[in-house]
Amino acid sequence: MKFLNFGVLSLFVIVTFAACASSGSVGTDSSPSTNSIFPVWYQSTGVSSDSTSYSGYATAIAADSLVAIDRAQKQARVNLEKSIAQITEEIRSDLADAGSTNVRNTDFIIILRTAHAQVESAAKLKESISRSTDGYYRGFASVEISRPELREVLEKGFAGHPRYWGEFSSSDGFSNAFE
Repeated sequence: MKFLNFGVLSLFVIVTFAACASSGSVGTDSSPSTNSIFPVWYQSTGVSSDSTSYSGYATAIAADSLVAIDRAQKQARVNLEKSIAQITEEIRSDLADAGSTNVRNTDFIIILRTAHAQVESAAKLKESISRSTDGYYRGFASVEISRPELREVLEKGFAGHPRYWGEFSSSDGFSNAFE
């Protein structure tokens, strides 16, 4: 009877992974193809960017493979948002150093922080996998947001404050980072 229950549970887990695959690349791998447990797409730096998008990466450990993936995905979103927060703060700081008084206002800072906080929910799952190791699962995930989507998320955060958005989005730092 125990083996029958185990078989049914195993089949359920396999079907669950197949269902999850439609929202991104999701899987379980118990035997990595290289000496490293890390998938080839995983960036240990936690973030990366190219000319089209920004990505966040993370890994997490759990007794359940789906929990490991879910935790990794949540942390990847946090890593991406922190990176965008750092970039936007550098832009704000450069504007302040150049003499802008708007970017020193408390309401501008709050608006900016609220805007970049939305990156976590706007990013999309790109890839995820879990690997069985020594009786536990290590989940890996990457999330991504395109530069146009990121610009839109930030602009929505400045809704109702066109003067602030205009100054921020027309800066050289903004153009270099997000266009």
